[in-house]
Formats: sequence, structure tokens, C-alpha cells
Amino acid sequence: MGNQLKTENLYPYLLPGLVDPAWADIAVPIGHGLFATLFEDHESDGGIVHAVVTPDQLQAAKLSAADAHRIALDNLTRFADESPALTIQVLGRVGDPVHFLLHSDHPRAAACLRLPDLYEQAREHLQTDELCACVPQRESLVVLPKRDRAFREMLVGKLREIEADSTHLLSFELFELSPQVVRPFVES
Repeated sequence: MGNQLKTENLYPYLLPGLVDPAWADIAVPIGHGLFATLFEDHESDGGIVHAVVTPDQLQAAKLSAADAHRIALDNLTRFADESPALTIQVLGRVGDPVHFLLHSDHPRAAACLRLPDLYEQAREHLQTDELCACVPQRESLVVLPKRDRAFREMLVGKLREIEADSTHLLSFELFELSPQVVRPFVES
């Protein structure tokens, strides 16, 4: 690419695997085979055009992978806070059979799993300290109360049905959220 990397257009996207194994140094492993990969987004008449960022582009821009991911996460945070294009809604109420926080309707929705304030926002909306998340496809992030195994299995089962025809599937595995970290959830 002859174009200079525009850091204001840099965003992280979650992908099921590496775009290129040689790019492992510039991707962040999230767990369950998912990686935060850097993309440069450009608006067009047809929507957003996503271009994967290569190690050579980072080198030409004199950016380390860590700095590029920090910038991308800052851009994602600003987008999530300000953009009407991202739908964020709570479905159900505390104690209801179905109760979760949904980020959807935008290709950056799943990447919101990496937002630094996701735990606090979800904790406030869902009124619990024990939280899990699932990123079934690129355009959805589901944050749910941990509750019990039956609730988690029921909700993930519903997500599998709803998202079965998605063209950008990611993972139906759960992540555990805490104030400090997002990590793969393991049933005990």
C-alpha cells in the first residue's frame, strides 16, 4: 500500500485466527482462538472499507504493535462512546430468564470486548459483579450475568440459533470479565 497509515482510522477487530502467521507479533491473543487484529477503516459510499494493517505499515509509520493497539483501542473507545451507529441495549431485567447487555449492528461491535470500561458499564446495567461475555460474530457482543451453568448454556444455545447464518462467525465460547482483565471462562 502506498498510502500512509492514518492512525485516526486504526481499529482493533476480533478474528478467529491470524490473518498471516508471520503477523503474530502485531496481533493480540484474546483467547478461544481469537486475536485482536489491527485494521484501518475508510468510509465510502458503500459503507466501511476495512484494510488489514501489516507489520510493514507499522514499521513505516514508526509505530510499535503496542502503540498501534493502544491508539486503536482509544479510537474504539471514542467510537463506542460517541457513535449512533453502534447499538447498545439491555435486554430483560435482573432475575428475568433472559437478561444481557448487547452491543450490535456494527462491524466493530465484537471488538468492544476490549473496551477498558466494559466491565464497569456492564456491572452497572446488569447489576452484578460476576460477568461473562460472548462474541458470536463480528457485529455482536453479548455480556451476561454469570449466574449458573444452566443459564449460560441456555443463552449460548439461543445465540447459536440466532447467529447460525452469520457470515462473520467468531466464537460461542465465553469470556470472564473483571475490572482488570478479560480472559477465557472455564467452567469449574
